[in-house]
Amino acid sequence: MPLLAPGSPGTSPVRLRLPVRRSSTILLVFTILSFFMLVYASRRITNWSMMDGPNAPYRSEYSPMGVCPDGENCSHATQPNSVKQSETASSISSTSFTESTPPPAPPQPQDPLCEGFPNTSSVLLVMKTGASEAFARVPTQLMTNLRCLDDFLIFSDMEQDIAGFHIYDSLDKVLPEARSGNPDFDIYRRQQWCFIDQDSCNKLGDPAKEGWSLDKYKNIHIAEKTWAMRPNYDWYLFVDADTYVVWSNLMQWLSTMDPNKKLYLGSVALIGNFPFGHGGSGYIVSRAAMEEFVGKHPGVGNEFDVRARKECCGDYLFAVAMENKTGIKVQHMWPTINGEKPFTLPYGPSHWCHPIVTMHHLNSDEINSFFNFERKFLESHPPGTTILMRDIYEHFLAPNLLRIRADWDNLADNRFYLDLTRPGGRSYWDDWMVKRMKKDEELNEMEKNAHLSFEACENACRSVSEHECFTFRYQNGMCAFGNAFKIGKPVKRDDTKGSMMSGWLTERISEWIQKQGECKVKWPTPEYKD
Repeated sequence: MPLLAPGSPGTSPVRLRLPVRRSSTILLVFTILSFFMLVYASRRITNWSMMDGPNAPYRSEYSPMGVCPDGENCSHATQPNSVKQSETASSISSTSFTESTPPPAPPQPQDPLCEGFPNTSSVLLVMKTGASEAFARVPTQLMTNLRCLDDFLIFSDMEQDIAGFHIYDSLDKVLPEARSGNPDFDIYRRQQWCFIDQDSCNKLGDPAKEGWSLDKYKNIHIAEKTWAMRPNYDWYLFVDADTYVVWSNLMQWLSTMDPNKKLYLGSVALIGNFPFGHGGSGYIVSRAAMEEFVGKHPGVGNEFDVRARKECCGDYLFAVAMENKTGIKVQHMWPTINGEKPFTLPYGPSHWCHPIVTMHHLNSDEINSFFNFERKFLESHPPGTTILMRDIYEHFLAPNLLRIRADWDNLADNRFYLDLTRPGGRSYWDDWMVKRMKKDEELNEMEKNAHLSFEACENACRSVSEHECFTFRYQNGMCAFGNAFKIGKPVKRDDTKGSMMSGWLTERISEWIQKQGECKVKWPTPEYKD
């Protein structure tokens, strides 16, 4: 039977309209509910806040435009080093984010390894390395102290990137006449030519020797480039990639000095009686001195490019140029600025209650070990505690101090007792060792026999005062005393000279330490000159 339209004869209007009315009502209700659910969901999406999630504490520091509530730019909160390294902070903070340009990811929580790390915003670390060693040294620095710094620059003899951090070429502005035909630049040219890994290409030469010859051209150019890129820091700390900086100590020390004074501070070394700041130990230059040196003398690096070929070292040339242009001379801050490391520091009268800021020749293992020690030390001591050399001794040496070690060099070298009856007599031994011998009339009976055996060497050490001998070592007719205590290093057995034996007068060392009592921190103080 065909359906009839409503109102047609023979139909029941009520029975035909009721199902339509019910379905329409249900559809209307469903449509209204769907609309409100869609609106609610869209508002949740557009109004989502980090206050709803685990990063809630950081919302006040971050917005899609990188602006803090107090009006300051906060784009640095996400990637402090990478932004500064690539110099994109201004472009990031000025970007107008649209639907096609999502805002940056929310900032990460505070790095737990940097907890308690001091505010270093007034200091710029400037690190020098070479392409032949960069991947062996720089990554560990990036994983330890550098991860906690506000800013830093790394210079090398080739432009490259390591783990997202840019390494600048320090030599790209060296004069052509200084490079042309100069074998010092053989490794530089080879590195530019090498399009595969540098290790493979370095087998064509001697990278250690070549790198040393090239290094002397870098220091002044690095200072120039640093000032051009970062001219507004109070202090500039120049170090090598195997230098460790004790930042908690450094910031305490710098707070006692004025960056508006012309200061050039380091551990002084001499070449031809000319003093300079040893580069491996690191040297500190104040803002006033940097401005006077490279700020007011653009192109000063090129003035010394040709001369560098005849000189040995870049840190020496840096001091020559600094004095030549400004009259500023390096000031000796040893042992706070130091060229040794935990196992070679000469603990004793010259290295005990002294605060330390830098150490040199640390390999990746040692940098990591000291970083872990420093973090634990600062966590277990009140804020502002200074790390002294005594503290380093207690952690690294005291647990490992034995009376005797075989096949070991404890680096005792202050006084020598040598067997002069060997063929060749005095010429059998190195001149510097002979010069450190006592005169015959000054020897006691024990000392006269010190060269005969390890036991005789130990007895001779015990026969003199603590100021002359804390440690000793013996090898085939050579006895040496140390007036400080070091651990040193293992050595291979020499088939002609036999094993080197090292000894420590542990009782004498303990007694000396007990007599020192509590340490009072005393920072080295520079002289201020106009």
